[in-house]
Amino acid sequence: MLKKSVFILLLAQGTVAMAQTVSGNVFCAGTTYDPAPASVSISGTVAASDVDLPGAIWVGIEDPGTPGTPAAFLTPSGWVTWTTGGFPTYVETTAIGSTFSYSACIPVSPTVGGCAATSADFLGWKIYAGYGVLTAEHQAMIQKRRASLDAAKPWLQQKGKWRADYDDDIAFRNALIQKSANDSRWGTALTIPFINCTPPESGGQ
Repeated sequence: MLKKSVFILLLAQGTVAMAQTVSGNVFCAGTTYDPAPASVSISGTVAASDVDLPGAIWVGIEDPGTPGTPAAFLTPSGWVTWTTGGFPTYVETTAIGSTFSYSACIPVSPTVGGCAATSADFLGWKIYAGYGVLTAEHQAMIQKRRASLDAAKPWLQQKGKWRADYDDDIAFRNALIQKSANDSRWGTALTIPFINCTPPESGGQ
């Protein structure tokens, strides 16, 4: 396995209380004789006060031509194009750990997917990483909302105003977790540099 690291950036985010950091590097993943996918490795730390809380982890990529708008998010099945709505997560967990680390190939494009042998089409793009958690305050909010909805359910059903999404707290829970990520729990892991993982041409059979 050939891993040629050509770039690393460490960026501390937030206050001393959060102490959250994310970092990343690019490398060639594969043997010296095969076309090697150009890949990224992302890692981060979790604030001590957040460890063991329910939460989620995101890894996103942003086109420098449209700053502030993610182009795609990394999921267990690969990069997924984002247009609107909630951000696709890489991991959802009932107890977040003290660190996280993930690797993925650089896609051919945000929409096509696959794995590219160079980072040429993503030169200068930014990869962000971070996490969100359900704090004790958030969990109290969920319980209060659930109690209110359960109490109002008969009346809302009678009026024809009960909605299917009122039956669970998933959407509300996910919104709170994503919102918490904005509280110094995410940052820029790296700006993608150029890397070419195509094996050099050589003579012989």
